[in-house]
This record gives sequence, C-alpha cells and structure tokens, in this order.
Amino acid sequence: MEPLIYYPTFEPPTDAWLKFSLLYFENFRPIIPYSRRGQVSDNYARIIDETDLIRPYSPGADVGYRATLKAIEEVNKIFDNRHERSLLFNNANLIRKWQNPENWNFNVYHEKFSDAWADYCLRNNIGRQTENGLTLPEELAFLFMTYLAKEIAHLESAAIITDNNRYDNFTNYSRFTTPSLNRTTKFAKGIINLLIPKNLADVPFERLIEFREKNRDYLRAFNAELQNIQEKIGEGYSEQDFINNYNNIYSEFSRQVLLTGLGLASIPFAAYMLIKNPAATSPEYVKEILGALGVIIGGGYALNRALRDNETGRYCKKYMTNLERIR
Repeated sequence: MEPLIYYPTFEPPTDAWLKFSLLYFENFRPIIPYSRRGQVSDNYARIIDETDLIRPYSPGADVGYRATLKAIEEVNKIFDNRHERSLLFNNANLIRKWQNPENWNFNVYHEKFSDAWADYCLRNNIGRQTENGLTLPEELAFLFMTYLAKEIAHLESAAIITDNNRYDNFTNYSRFTTPSLNRTTKFAKGIINLLIPKNLADVPFERLIEFREKNRDYLRAFNAELQNIQEKIGEGYSEQDFINNYNNIYSEFSRQVLLTGLGLASIPFAAYMLIKNPAATSPEYVKEILGALGVIIGGGYALNRALRDNETGRYCKKYMTNLERIR
C-alpha cells in the first residue's frame, strides 16, 4: 500500500474512520505542525505512541508557500466565475457565503501557509486572522488543505486521503484523488464489516490496538491480496467473493498431496495442523510437514513450492479468521 497523507483535520472527527484504519491501513500521515501535537485526543495520542498507524507530518514553509500559490490561483477562478465554479462545492454562490463572517468556523494554523495566503484572505474578506492562524469558511479551508496535502504527497511519493466526502466533486474535478485507492478502501470496509461479529463502533480502541499489534504481518498480507484483485473490484467481484476465495486457500497444496498418491484422507492430523500454521513455509515447518506426511524428497519439492506460493494467501486467510474473533 502506498503512503497516505491524511487531511484536512489533525484527526478524524468521529471514531468510526479511525477504528477502521487500525484494521486496514498500513499507516497514514496527518498534517500536524510539531508544536500542535499536544492538541490531539487521548485515543489519537495513544495510537500514535503505541502503534505504527499514525506518523504525523509537520509541514515546512516551502510546502506551505507552494500550496498558497495554488490555492490563490484556484480561488481567483472562483471569484472570476463564481456561479459555475461554486457548484464544485455544492453551492450556488460560494463567494457570497465565504464573505459572511457567520461562516468563518474552520481554523487553519499559521504553520501551514505563507503570509501571502493570510493577506489574500483578509484583503478579499473571506476570513479573519487569529492568534493561531486563520479562521476560514469550511470549503475554503478544505480547498487550501487539499493543495497542501497534494504538495506534501508529491514530496513523499504518497497519495492523499480524507474522510470528508462532502467535497468529492471538487477533488474529482481537480484530479486530486486516486480512484483505485478509494475503491479498494471501500471494498476493504465491506469485507471488515462482513467479518467482524459486532458493530465496529462497539469495539473499544484498546482491543483494536492490541489486535493490530498481534496481527501486523497478517494485515500486510491482507493488503497485498487486496492489491492483487484491483481489476476485479467494480466488475461484479464482491466482498463475499473475496472471503469465499480464501476459504479454499489450501486447495493447491491439497492438489499436490493427491499427486503424490497419498490421498487427502490419509493426511495425519498433526500434518494438517502444521500446514494450517501461518509459519508453515519456514524450513523447519516444511521439514516437519513432509516428515509427518512420510513424503520422500522427490514429492517434497512440489509440496514445498505449493506451501510457499500461497504464503501470503494463508496469512490473509488467518487475518480474516482473526477478524471474526474480535469481541
């Protein structure tokens, strides 16, 4: 999974997105100036400290300056053609809304922009200056933060991601989003919702943090397998199809067993349990499995290869099995 830059806020406004992130994302980088890291919630701070999910990014003056230039260019276009371009934000007259002080309710810290952005907003009466930065209309703040996230993503060879879908029309028009990332994320949510036996909202953060740390290698495999079915997503391949596919993950090994002439019914229970162990591709386990099966070297090569070929799939299967046990 490619690196992710999260925006527009320090942390998701609700727990739902963050809980899902613990079970799916490798990591993401919210844009948090170093001096502001003490302003996050206790749960967020704990996840930063105890897991590898969140790695805050502190923006420098250079990215803030470039984001400022691009944001000013975009807002100028809205001023020049306010009615048509306002529709990108689901509004008939965005400038009129922005120039109403009652709509200035979103804070952008001064570490994120250059003085030129502050001067521009004040000169055009679309925000007010505060001790910490600027208070702006939500759409304007989102516009600026989108450009800032994109600048950072360019430097970090990353993609941008947000849990705010109210302005999808703008991000899609601007070609800022990665459609494949959005599709896969939605697909992963569907799988997780099918597997977890209770509402994710009811699972405490402590349990999810513990689960993530115990299943880190399996989570990587889950993501790797999702990447392998990119082309199928959106073509009728469902979340349940994905789950069902991994219920048959041992089929190739079973086929190789049959080719040795052993027959599946003759597999000793001890060998079966060894095969299902996620570590079964290590040399020690392979030796034990072949010994338990009574396989000579010639047949052992094909069995060994079958085990190794579906290692990621078996780890993915293990991850989904463990998801079903979350309480």
